[in-house]
Amino acid sequence: MNISAYRYLKFYTFLLLFIALAFFLLREGRALFIPLGFGFLISVILHPVCLKVERYAGRGVGIAACLLILLVFGFLVYQLLTSSVSLLQDKFTLSQEKIMTLTEQLLQLINRVLDIDEAQYQVMAQQLQQNLVDELIPLLKQTVYFSAGSLATLLIIPIFVALILYYRELLVRFVLGIVPDDQVQGFTATIHELSTTYFRFAKGMAMVYLIVGVLNSLGFLLIGLPNAIYLGVLAALLTFFPYVGIMIGGLAAVIVAWTTYDSVWYPLGVVAVLGVVQYLEANVIFPLTVGHQLRINPFATFIAILLGGLIWGGAGMILFIPFAAILKILSDQIPEMRPLSVLLSEESRKPTRSKWTFGKKGGDAASPEGGVDS
Repeated sequence: MNISAYRYLKFYTFLLLFIALAFFLLREGRALFIPLGFGFLISVILHPVCLKVERYAGRGVGIAACLLILLVFGFLVYQLLTSSVSLLQDKFTLSQEKIMTLTEQLLQLINRVLDIDEAQYQVMAQQLQQNLVDELIPLLKQTVYFSAGSLATLLIIPIFVALILYYRELLVRFVLGIVPDDQVQGFTATIHELSTTYFRFAKGMAMVYLIVGVLNSLGFLLIGLPNAIYLGVLAALLTFFPYVGIMIGGLAAVIVAWTTYDSVWYPLGVVAVLGVVQYLEANVIFPLTVGHQLRINPFATFIAILLGGLIWGGAGMILFIPFAAILKILSDQIPEMRPLSVLLSEESRKPTRSKWTFGKKGGDAASPEGGVDS
């Protein structure tokens, strides 16, 4: 075995060991890392707000303002989820006969295909109705209350946010202290880029949710859907959860349309509205509002969702997507991680010249502009 092959074998062996160790630590330490991950991301988003407030009223007031914003946002999301579950429960309760009729039609179709006897047919009809009406909604309600009732996580996340914002210079100095001296300037610029870019991304996404919510609401009003504004905003906000969120929000609107009217055209109209709005969001609204900041390709997004769900469950499905976007920012700047940057990028573009190198002394890294606000 030549020296070059041995080096590659050694590198990938250590890489696999590192991945296995990281997987074990993240999974076993999820009670710590999940609230820490949420705290870190929220701190990055609220950092510019904290800076603006503390220039006039001090750091304590700035952090308090950020925590107040977090509290109001969490309360609104919780109220939205609980009210949506209650709305679906009321619609199911008022439409049990319609649900039973649809169940019988579905089972009749299955009976014609599979030739099921009458006794099995009746048992299947009763079980399906019980699962839909008596178990599905209570299960959703219990899930919402359980996730929102995790007092430990709800208390730890704001604490992490406050501590990270208060000790941000100390944390930055710690990170820069473990970086080689000739790489400090480039790493400082990368940290600054990470903070400012992610804040711009968060503002752009807020505008996307607002526009999508307005378009959904207008479309639902045109087809005469009850609670049109509420359902439109719900469908827009649930797109925060990639792929799954739009299915849940759309399902709620479809169920309301189906249980309110006897015609099948109303649920189809809801699907059409959501389809058109989602097409506009993906091809017009998102590119114009957010651009390509932190955007990774669908393949990498799907892998991040699966990996996050495997390690941290539902919280991981949310956290691992921005983590992948942050990883893309870092990989754009590190030559050794350039293949990872290509894998995460949404299109094939020639990579820009790296701003700093890692693990190489005396590199010809360009001197970036910018620094870390404190």
